[in-house]
Amino acid sequence: MKPRRRSLAGALLLLALAAVSRPAAAQAPAAGAGPADRELQLAAESGSVRALLQLATQRARAGDVRGAAAALRRALAIAPNSEEVLAAYAHTSLAMRDYGQAALALGPLLRMHPTVAEYPYLLGVAWMQLGDMTSAVTALQRAGELEPHRALTLAALGLAWNEEKRFDLAKGALDEALLLSPGDPDVLAALAEAEAGLGDATAAEQHADQALARAPKNANALLVIGLLRMRQQRYAEARQSLEGAVAVIPNSSRMQFQLSQACERLGDLPCAEQHRELYRKALREIEERLKALHLRSIGSEEAPP
Repeated sequence: MKPRRRSLAGALLLLALAAVSRPAAAQAPAAGAGPADRELQLAAESGSVRALLQLATQRARAGDVRGAAAALRRALAIAPNSEEVLAAYAHTSLAMRDYGQAALALGPLLRMHPTVAEYPYLLGVAWMQLGDMTSAVTALQRAGELEPHRALTLAALGLAWNEEKRFDLAKGALDEALLLSPGDPDVLAALAEAEAGLGDATAAEQHADQALARAPKNANALLVIGLLRMRQQRYAEARQSLEGAVAVIPNSSRMQFQLSQACERLGDLPCAEQHRELYRKALREIEERLKALHLRSIGSEEAPP
């Protein structure tokens, strides 16, 4: 069950899920929970890691990602240093949007298998989702050293550098990603954000428009248009674009903050305060996630609990 290579298809804002499974699968209820529990118990009692891996695979194919994770946790208790089990658990955790557990599984994989590019790539994606862009960049740079010129890695690096406001580095990575995957709306939107950060409004608007022509609800492209309209003092248009971005990614601190600014410029103070509070809430959630991950990692260096 080695991690598989994948193309750049799918939303880069959900890179982790694009690399593993559909997000809805994590929410799918387990069909026949009683029999499934008995299967898990029998596989665990057999002491067979292979049987547990097979059960996890069956459950994942049936859309029961939580059931797959339960089987993999049993397998980890038996074989905590197994590459196959850790990789499967990391992928399953990403599919469940449990990025902390994914990071805890991927850390040992990197230490045990430092030449496999997929592991630092997935770790970088997990750190991005957790909100730690510095750690994300470190992991993604390592993935890029191991497997240069990979569109997914370059796009992820561009997104992380945009978050860090390193727009020059982001543009370099995203220019190459676009050459490798021409017309990808997520890469176009991320490149537009880097260009907007560098002050090239013409290129930024062109690439954002191209992204929206292919994906009208692309949140990053809507954010860029909102930023450009703010600079042009076209606040009503900025608010409309930013509301569209927030509707797609409501927990984005950047998007909530910019929308609060647009509302304030329009004199809508209740709207401005509402989105400032949502901005502060998003920042608190990032801090709490990282703190929880730190606590979970204590005493768990070899395998996730």
